[in-house]
Parts: sequence; structure tokens; C-alpha cells
Amino acid sequence: MTGLRSLGEITDYKDVPPFVQVASHGRAPLIQLFACRANHLVVLQLQNHEFVLLSTRFEYGGSAWFDAIEQGRRLKWQFQGAYLCSEDILITLLQEHVLQIESLKIRERQQQDKDVFSKLVTDSIPLEWLRQTVSRVVDMQASDMHLEVREEIAQLRIRLDGVMRKVGHFPSRQVVQGLAAGYTLLAQEGSRTEVAFNALVPQSALIALDLPQEQVLLRYQSHPATGGFDAVLRILRVDQSSQDRLPHLERLGYTPQQQQILLEASSSAWGGVFISGITGSGKTTTLSSLLRHLAQGRRRKIISIEDPVEYNVPGVTHLSIQRQSQKQMQNPFEMALLAFLRMDPDVGMFGEVRDRFSGSMAHTAIQTGHKLLTTVHSTSALSIVSRLTSEQIGLRREDVCDPDFLSLLVYQSLVPINCPHCSVAAEKVHPAKVLRTYERIFGLDTAKIRSASDQGCLHCRVEGLQVAEEGHVGIRGMKVTAEVVSLDTELLQLLRDHQDMKARAYWMSKRTAGFDALDMTGKEAWGHALYEVAHGRLDPFHFEHCFGLPVFLTRSRSLE
Repeated sequence: MTGLRSLGEITDYKDVPPFVQVASHGRAPLIQLFACRANHLVVLQLQNHEFVLLSTRFEYGGSAWFDAIEQGRRLKWQFQGAYLCSEDILITLLQEHVLQIESLKIRERQQQDKDVFSKLVTDSIPLEWLRQTVSRVVDMQASDMHLEVREEIAQLRIRLDGVMRKVGHFPSRQVVQGLAAGYTLLAQEGSRTEVAFNALVPQSALIALDLPQEQVLLRYQSHPATGGFDAVLRILRVDQSSQDRLPHLERLGYTPQQQQILLEASSSAWGGVFISGITGSGKTTTLSSLLRHLAQGRRRKIISIEDPVEYNVPGVTHLSIQRQSQKQMQNPFEMALLAFLRMDPDVGMFGEVRDRFSGSMAHTAIQTGHKLLTTVHSTSALSIVSRLTSEQIGLRREDVCDPDFLSLLVYQSLVPINCPHCSVAAEKVHPAKVLRTYERIFGLDTAKIRSASDQGCLHCRVEGLQVAEEGHVGIRGMKVTAEVVSLDTELLQLLRDHQDMKARAYWMSKRTAGFDALDMTGKEAWGHALYEVAHGRLDPFHFEHCFGLPVFLTRSRSLE
């Protein structure tokens, strides 16, 4: 019998030959089978009008088997042979066939909806305004855009190199319609706190926006204000080359000494590296740089839980989640934290420890032998302990102030750097009395201090920005200034005993180098910033904007 062309036996589903479609099953099969044969025989159409049969041993070579071959030949298909397989494999194949059909129907419906949605988005004038405005801000290389709507006029300001700069004004109606369209039409599923845009209540969302340059993700937050409302959009790049945008610790501004301490602490077997700083101070960038170092060689299982992911680091499993809104029954961040321990990681990175649940999970992760890197909002490195043991997070002092729990405490800030092409001698800008304060208190050579120019130059001036009334706009880029605190037994004991002021005095007593020296031992973040002032890279104007007047630092830190 020429029809009995055996191709062997299939014992694993992966060995099923690639096929175009299941020809013998579905609502309108091309090859008709008796219902009683449906789980014993399957006809697969292959490429180039060829077909094969899969059947159980019970049906192999039977009448229905030959009838299926004849039906295929009447369709002008060429019979390639038959496979013997179990009923389980045939059922798995048919289940996959049903899923493919249902998936295709869903995709067809989604495509129809997408076509309607795309036309709506394409034809939307408010969305086009939002897209053009964000694109303009991205070209300026800003990190945040602030839309301040007041009555009939709205102002756009941006944060560039850490400094707020004015861009211009728009009709309030145009801004409201643009934000409403972006919030309502483009916000990611589950990220909106309300279904529709409402300027009268605080709202947040993640808005994906396709720009001519790239795709960005906008972290949207709005709040009512007297006479209107403010909307702040944090610009996050989501392009696949984010690894190329991730700077090393040296480029971030950490000194060689601080880099060594950070890498040693993050590479240790257990304990937590806690990084603090104000919003927008680059904490996530620092953590991602540390993860890149840890991921080299792929010898560790590393999992990050972020809201959302800002850098895709090769070798790291990134879990991008959204914090719980009041209307959600389950908190995806909590679910991700619970899954974290079950996934057998060596190293974990939590975007932030900020409540009792995330604090408890951080404690559990460290106590069970996992390395943890995370951020905490606090005002200094040592105050991280106070934050972790506060009522909001609720960890116990005796648990936190343990050498097995704390590997390293870090506080960082970002400061703007003078443009090297147009900076001017500080003696030409600042009153002599102000500069003498830096000399008397901090021992700096005022002749080496430089200031940012008031107008900028071709190398640092950004087209489209209004000239700041207070000047000092000749800046180009930012850098980290940080305090990196390694904890010895005495420091841990002081913190454990709630003697935080003595702990800070003990840490600062370790300083033996001047503020113009590279050694950062015993220096807080403002001490690192003073090093940049001493070498002409940071304008005293911006130093005081970030850390306060020298006189204030003198009184609060007992330097005199």
C-alpha cells in the first residue's frame, strides 16, 4: 500500500514538524473526519501544498486514515507520510491549534481597535502639541518639564543640569487639552490614578510617547494649586541602548576612594547598600552602575524591582512594576517583592524602601543572605538609620545597626558644573566678603574659585531658553557630590544607642584632609562639593543653592 509511508514515531511535542495549519479540525476543516476519530488522527498542512498525518497506533493504517489521505490528494496536496504518536501529543497539538485560532481572532479585534485608536491619536491636535513640546524639551536634554497653569496662561519651565529654567508660555486651554489627551489616551494600563483627566484632584500616570528622536516614558504627576494646577513630567528614556547611556561611577563624579568603597561594599556577600538623596539626585543611576559591575561575568542571579525600569542592564532581570493606586485590590510592588525571594537571587535591587512592607522585605532579604541595593529618602547618609527605624518603615534599631545588615550608607546630590569655556574668576562676580567666608571657614584659595558666566557661550547656551534673571547660567552638565560612610563598630554602637548627633560628630572627626583635598573621609556631601568649588568647577552661587550659606553650615556642623 503506497499510502503507508511511515516517518517514524513522535514522542515529544517539540518533534512535531513545522506546519501551516491543522487541516482536519476547526469550524470549517478542509479535511473531514468522523467525530469519533477526532482525538486519534490529525492532518497537518505543510509548506508548498504538502501534508502529513499524525495518528495513534489505534488509527494507524485504518479506513479513516486512508480516507484522510485521499481527501488531501483531491485538494492537490502532496502526501509526505505519516507519524505515529500518542493521544496526549495529539490533544496538546489540538489545544495549541484552538489557542492560535482564538489568539488570531483577538489580534484581529485588537488591530481593528488599534487602527481606530491610531487615527484618533494621529488626528489629535492636543496630542500633537504635547508631542512637539516634549520633543523640544528632550532636544534641550532636560530631565523634567514643569507646566504651571494659572487662569488663562500656563508657563513651561524645565530642569536642566539641576537648575530650573524658563522656556515660555502657552494658552492654558491648549496645555489642559494636551495633558488631558496624553493622560486619557496614552497612559499605560493600570498606571492612572483616575480614569479620565481631572485638574481638580492630584493625579499620576505613566505616559508612553513616540517622538521623532526616540520613544520616551513620562512619569506624570499633577496637583491643584491656587488659581490652577501644576503638572510635572519626568522624562525617562526607554530606548534599547540605555546601557550605553549608563555612566560609570567615575563619570558620575565619585572620587577614586569612594568608587573603591562602593564596589567593595556592593560585592560583599551580604548586607545592604543604602543610597539616599532628594528626588532627581541620580540615585537610580548610581545603583544601576553598581548592578552593571556586579553583572559582569554573569556569575550572579540579579533581580531589580523598579517603578519603572530606567536602565536595562545586561545580566540583570528587571521587574518593571507600578506602585499601588487606591483603587487596586492587589499591590503589584508587594507581589513582586514576595516573588523576589522565591526566585533564588544572589543580589536584589529595590527601587525604594519607603513603607513598612518594603522595609520588612528588605530586612527579610538581607537576613536570609541576599545582597541588597536600594534607595531611601533621608537628609544625610547617617540619617538613613533614622529613616529605616521611623514609624513609616518600622524596622528596629538593633536589627538595622548590625554589621550583617548595613554594608554602606551613601548620600548623594547633583551639582551643576561650570562650563570650562566661559567660566569667570569668582572675584569678578562675588563680593569679597562672601569669598573671604570660604577662605576663613573652609581654608579655600579664593583665587582658584570660578563662577558660571551670566549669559553662557556657544558651548553651553541652549537655544529656546530665556536668560535667567539671576545669571550664573554658563553651566554644562552635572556631577555627583556624595558622602560614603563605612560603618565600624563604634559608629554602629552610637547609632544603635540613638546617639545620632554623636555618631555624626564621630564620623566628621575622621576628617584629616582639607576641603580642597581629594580625600573624602569624614566629609559630608557638601564637603565633596567644596572640593569642586576649590578647584573652580562649581560656582559658589550654586553651592549655596544646593547646601545653604557657609555660615549655616558653620553653625550646624560646629566648624568654628
